[in-house]
Amino acid sequence: MPDSAQPCRDPIRVLIAEDEALLCTALAELLPQVSGGAALVVSRCAVRAQALRDTRTLHPDVVLLDLRMPDQEGAPCTLGGPETIAALRRQWAAVRVICLSVHAEPVLVRACLQAGAMGFLGKCILPEALWSAIHQVVDGLPVIDPALAAVLEPAPDAPESALRTQLLAGRRGDVLRLLLDGYSSAEIATTLPISKKYVDKKIAEIKRLLGVETSIRIYRQCRQLKILD
Repeated sequence: MPDSAQPCRDPIRVLIAEDEALLCTALAELLPQVSGGAALVVSRCAVRAQALRDTRTLHPDVVLLDLRMPDQEGAPCTLGGPETIAALRRQWAAVRVICLSVHAEPVLVRACLQAGAMGFLGKCILPEALWSAIHQVVDGLPVIDPALAAVLEPAPDAPESALRTQLLAGRRGDVLRLLLDGYSSAEIATTLPISKKYVDKKIAEIKRLLGVETSIRIYRQCRQLKILD
C-alpha cells in the first residue's frame, strides 16, 4: 500500500509493452491493486509499433518494456533493446522505461541503461517490488535487479565507462541528453517537466563530474566519452 504520509499525487500512468497476453493481463490487473489505486494502466501493447504510438499520444509516466516482442502484428518476436528505448524516448522525452526481461546479459543491460532506461528487472519480480520500482523511477532514481548489480559494477580499469554510467543515471542523464540536443535550461525544465532550479542543479553536477566550468566543455567532454557522437 502507498505510504499515507506521502502527499497526494496524480496516479502514475503506466504503459505495458508485453506480447505475452497472460503476463500483460496479470500486470494490468495487479498493479492497481498493489498500488492502492496509485497506478493507472493507460495502455497494453503487444507489438512495438503500438507501444511507440501510444507513448507519443498518451504520454505515460512509465513504460514497462518487454525486450523481446514483435515489431508489428504477425511479425516474429525479436530482441530489441537500446533502439526501442531510444525510440520510446523520442516519442515522449519524459517517459521512464523499465525493462522486464529474461535476457540479463551484462552487455545488454548496460546498453539499455545507456540508451535511457531507468530500470532493468527480471520477469520473476513480485508485484509489490515492481510497484516500488515504478515509484522509484518516477522519483528519478534508477532501479536494477539486485541479481544484476554485482556484475554491472564498473571494472577498476574502466573509469570512462563508470563516468558514463554516472552521467547518464536518473534525472542527471535526462538533463544531459536534452542539453546535448541543444535544449536550454528553461526548455529542459518544461520538457521533463521539472523546475529550472533542479535542472541547473543537475547541470552543476554534470560539470563537477566532468571537471569543467562551461557548457561548451560539457559538449567536448561528452564527445570524448562517446556520449555525443
